[in-house]
Amino acid sequence: MTKQLKQPVPVYRMPEPDAKITDGVLRSGTFGDIYFSAENGLAETRNVFIDGTNLENRIKSHAHLVIAETGFGTGLNFLAVLDLLEKSDSDCRIDYISFEAYPLDATTAFEARKPFAELHNNSAQLKEVWPERWACAHHRLFLQDRVHLHVHFSDALTAMKQLDFKADVWFLDGFSPSKNTELWSEELFLQIARLSAQNATISSFSVAALVKEGLTKAGFKIEKKKGFGKKREMLTARYNTISAAPRNLSSEKNVIIIGAGIAGASIAHGLRATNIPHIILESADRIASGSSGNPAGLQTPQLMAAPHPSMQMSLACFSYARQLALTQDVVLDKGIISLHHPEKQGMRQKKMAGQEWPEDLVKAASAHQLTQNANLELQTEGFIQSAGQLIDPSKLTYQLLDKSEVKTGITIIAMSKKQGIWELRTSNGSIHTATDIVLAMGSALPQFLERFSLPSLKLQVTSGQLSFLPSNTKLSTLECSLQYGGYVTPMIEGIQALGASFDLSGTMQLTKKAHLHNISLLPTELQKLLPDSLELTGRVSRRLASQDRGPLIGDWHDTIHLFSALGSRGLTNAPLLGLVLARKIANRPSGLDRDIMRIIDPHRFSIRATRTNYRR
Repeated sequence: MTKQLKQPVPVYRMPEPDAKITDGVLRSGTFGDIYFSAENGLAETRNVFIDGTNLENRIKSHAHLVIAETGFGTGLNFLAVLDLLEKSDSDCRIDYISFEAYPLDATTAFEARKPFAELHNNSAQLKEVWPERWACAHHRLFLQDRVHLHVHFSDALTAMKQLDFKADVWFLDGFSPSKNTELWSEELFLQIARLSAQNATISSFSVAALVKEGLTKAGFKIEKKKGFGKKREMLTARYNTISAAPRNLSSEKNVIIIGAGIAGASIAHGLRATNIPHIILESADRIASGSSGNPAGLQTPQLMAAPHPSMQMSLACFSYARQLALTQDVVLDKGIISLHHPEKQGMRQKKMAGQEWPEDLVKAASAHQLTQNANLELQTEGFIQSAGQLIDPSKLTYQLLDKSEVKTGITIIAMSKKQGIWELRTSNGSIHTATDIVLAMGSALPQFLERFSLPSLKLQVTSGQLSFLPSNTKLSTLECSLQYGGYVTPMIEGIQALGASFDLSGTMQLTKKAHLHNISLLPTELQKLLPDSLELTGRVSRRLASQDRGPLIGDWHDTIHLFSALGSRGLTNAPLLGLVLARKIANRPSGLDRDIMRIIDPHRFSIRATRTNYRR
C-alpha cells in the first residue's frame, strides 16, 4: 500500500519583515540591505526612478499612465510620483501597480519616511490607508481619485503571471540582486516584458550583469547612466520590441447605470474615479429601496480552508470596502464573532483554526473568551474577526451617489442603439443616451433582459427577511455582531437585527414563518433568551443569485454590462468590483487576477459548457 503524503497546511499570513531603523535608515535583517539610500532616499528616488524614466515629461504628455514597480517597500517611490503629479499642471491619471512579498506595517513605513517632510501630507494619508498584511491585492485611491494604487502582497513572479496590463513605466526596486535574487530572475524579466507597452521605460539602481543580461534577453534596449551619490552607475532601458502592442485607451465614454442600490452606487463610485461621465436611473421613488436600505449589514470576507480564487477576490474586496466604509464614516460597530455553529460551519472553521491566518481575520477563541467579548453567555467556540465591521448600508449607498446625477421613479419603455450610441426612452418622456449601459438592478434583471430581448441567464430570485428584536429581550446586551449560519447585530439606535431568511418564492410579505426561521438559526442557548411570545417587526427585500452563486460582473452584450448577483456579500464585494468594472469599460488595468476575472465573468457558464462539449 502506497503511503499518502500529508498535504501541506495552507499559509495565508504574510511573513513578518525583519526591518528596523538604525542610524536614520530602515534596514532589512532578512536581506541584509537598506530600503533606500542613507544619503537621501527621496533624492535617490527622484534621480533613479523619476528622472531615469523621464516621468515628468510623460505625465505632461499623457492622459493616463500605468506605472509598475517591483518592491513597494516603504511606499517612498509612490509618494514621489504623487508629489510630482501634484506639482505638475497635468490632468494625467495614473494606475500604480506594485508587488511586495514582505510588507511592512504602517507605522514602521511612516517612521522611515519621516525625514522627507515635503511628502508629509500624502505620507500621513498613506499611513491611514496602509493595506493590512493579507495575501491578496489591495486597492487605494489618492489625489481626488486621480491615482489608483494596486499593491499585490505576494511573490512578484507569482502575481505577475496572473495579471494582464501594459505598463508604460517600470521601477525595478527590489533589494540588491546579490541579496534578493528572486526579484531579478530571467523569468521575472520575461513577465515584465509581457506586461510592458510599446516604448515602456525601465529604471533601476542596479547595473549587475544578471540585470543587464536578463533585460536584454527579454527584449529591452539598455543604457547606463550616472548613478546617485556614491553609486557610479544606474540602469535605464526601453522596450521597443515589434511584438509589443501600444496600449489602447477606450474612446470617449459615458454610461447609464440602471439601479440605485449598493451595486449602482459602487459602479458610479468606480466611474467617477475613472473620470467617466454617467447618470443613474432608478425605478423606485428613492435610492437604496432594496436590501441596500437595511438598517445594518456585515462587512466580512468569505474565508475558506482551501485556496480558491473566490476567496482571493473576497479578501481584495474586503480590504477595499473596509477602508472605504471607514473613510465614509458609515461603520456602526467594529469586530465580529463567528461561532462554530451550525455543525457544517463549525467543521470548516475548526479546520481553518489549524492554518496560519492573520489574527485580525481569524483568531480562535474559547466560549469563555467569546462570552467576554460579546457581553452575553456563549457555549460555543469560534473566531474573533477584529477586522470585520457592521455598517450602515443606506448611508454608504447615499454617500457613494452623492456626486453623481440620480433620477428616481424612472421606467424605461424603449431601448435602441444607433451609430454606437444607446438611446433609452422613459415613461415620463425623457430620453437618455450613452455609449455604455450597466445593469445594476438586482432582482429586476431577469425581467429586464426578457423585456428588451437581451441574452438571458439562469438566475434565481429569492427574498430575505430581517427580524427586528425589541430592546427588552435578554439578547439586547449583546455588544458585537455574531455570525452562526444566520447573524444577529448589537442594538443599533433601538433596532437589533436578526437574519436572514431565504424564501424561494420571492415574496415581499413579512411572515411569522420567516421570523421563526431567523430565531431557529440562533444557537440553542441564545434562543432561550427570547420570550415565547414575541411581537416582531422586520424588513423584506429580494435577492438575485447566479447558477454558481458568484457575482456577474462584466461585458454582457453590445456595450451592455452586468453588475449583479452580488448575493449576501454585496456590502463587501460591490465597492471594489464597481471600480474593476469601470476600469474595464475604460480599458484600464482591472487589478485583479485572471482567475478572479474568470469567476465573475457573466459568460463563464457558456464558456464552461463549450469546454465540456469539446471534451466529449
